[in-house]
Amino acid sequence: MVADRRTQIFIWVAWLVIFPTGLWTAYKISPPTQFYHHFDFIVTTGLSCIVALIPIVVNQIPFSVTQWLTLFVFLKYGLFAEGILAQIITFIVLLRLRLPKEKLYNFPLNSIMFMIVSLVSGVIFYIFGGEHIQAENLTINFVVLAGLYIASYFMINQILFTVTFSLLYKTRKPLISKAFLWEGLMNLIAFPVGITLFFLYDLVGVSSFLLVGAPIISTQLILLKYNTSKEINQYLQEAVETGHRLTERLKSDEVLDTFIEHLLNMFPADYLYIFDHMNDDRLQVVRCYENGVFITRKFSSIKKGEGLIGQVWATGQFAFYRDKQQWKNINTEGIPEEMESVLVVPIIKNNLVSGVLFLGTQNKVDYQKYHLMILDILCSYLAVALENARHYEKTKKESERDPLTKLYNARVCKRELRDAFKRLHIGKLKCISLLMLDIDYFKSINDQYGHQSGNEILIQMSDLLRKIVGNQGTLTRYGGEEFIIILPDIKKDEAIQMGESIRQTIENYPFHMHDNLTDERKTLSKKITVSIGIASAPADTDDAISLIRYADRALYLGAKRVGRNKVAEYVG
Repeated sequence: MVADRRTQIFIWVAWLVIFPTGLWTAYKISPPTQFYHHFDFIVTTGLSCIVALIPIVVNQIPFSVTQWLTLFVFLKYGLFAEGILAQIITFIVLLRLRLPKEKLYNFPLNSIMFMIVSLVSGVIFYIFGGEHIQAENLTINFVVLAGLYIASYFMINQILFTVTFSLLYKTRKPLISKAFLWEGLMNLIAFPVGITLFFLYDLVGVSSFLLVGAPIISTQLILLKYNTSKEINQYLQEAVETGHRLTERLKSDEVLDTFIEHLLNMFPADYLYIFDHMNDDRLQVVRCYENGVFITRKFSSIKKGEGLIGQVWATGQFAFYRDKQQWKNINTEGIPEEMESVLVVPIIKNNLVSGVLFLGTQNKVDYQKYHLMILDILCSYLAVALENARHYEKTKKESERDPLTKLYNARVCKRELRDAFKRLHIGKLKCISLLMLDIDYFKSINDQYGHQSGNEILIQMSDLLRKIVGNQGTLTRYGGEEFIIILPDIKKDEAIQMGESIRQTIENYPFHMHDNLTDERKTLSKKITVSIGIASAPADTDDAISLIRYADRALYLGAKRVGRNKVAEYVG
């Protein structure tokens, strides 16, 4: 989320006022104590920066464990020194995040918040009688006040963060959350560590930083490594689960939807594009996701070897960029300029690149190198699942379509009719009409000009009927020169009118064919007529097979026997 422009300007102006005022106030309340040493403070600051750059990640939430150092600096050097250190730590932590330009207001915002936190918690310490002492004068009262200080620091920080977030982004954020509890636990741990460092410092001097800091930093590094390994294992488990889900899908669209759903749950992504290798010279985008919604976006022609996507397509090697500075000079083929972190991964099938996956976010350093390994596995699953789904769709289409006319065959006709009757019986349809159409004198065409000529007529007839019927119903080739049209929610009288319109259109249509029984194969123009039989449900029957039979009876008894080129309805 990003604050609006006016709010950002207000934050910067407020910072210009509050930051120097806060430092001046901190200096007036508590200037550096007599125990302050420049070199020791510099060492403390350097150690704080190192600790801040090694976050502990809990439930994918990073925490900087610097509270023990800020506690030590406050107790030893006073409020002003602690305020300076808190500002430096805040700057280092935000710098590590590599915020994009539109989020740079987080620097002054966090600076203001931590300035307020430092001042208020320090004032609470002094109000209750707290003072800066040597370790040899350490008392229970001092330890209690130090505990009050760090508790105040924690609570004020949490309350201020919650209120600021809610006001800034108009989103209600609960105070008590997992992050709140973990932050509280870390403060509990930081308190005795800070007191220990305070005590050791007076005994061994600056060496105390090494004695306390070394095990703390080592522990953070171990936890960071452990968390990374844990994350990788979690990603691998989710990748395997995604693979199982993909293999269950039998349609290519379902495969892509499932893949994207799992991908968006696993990785940060403001932008996601999937490119499919349609032929030898271009990639076509088949899915386009931007800022939380799926959109239709047209990309310029992506050539192999050119631009960011084209290079991945040509080489089969991934592209990995942590921020815009690394890729801004590369042609990105229309990819939005707001992106910072970018991952481009080839989708490989049978050692050939069959597509390209593009992921991007508006934040810097959102992706890690181990993400590439996970995405490579996921893309392998996707390639196999897509191939299987497309093979299934092709086989299913071939089993449902007439190979000559590409219309649905008789099996699909009966299935669609049964489904229509189910909807009729439960009240989702009011009626069903069925037109059975037969080409007049079709056998004579085959006998006189050859079966190939008859096929030419059937193909033209199919194309013409497809245009006439459109989405009004289901058009099928029932067998030979017979066609069936299923018309849901079309009454018999409307079906008769439609049948008459079809008959007249065909009668006036210029059919062309070749004389395939002669060597010259002359092109001929042929007048074609059809006979049509019509039956409806529930007016004539409440059974699917009977509806076909009644339409067939109307066709032969009511149209064929009385001269052909007619439309006849079933009369029971």
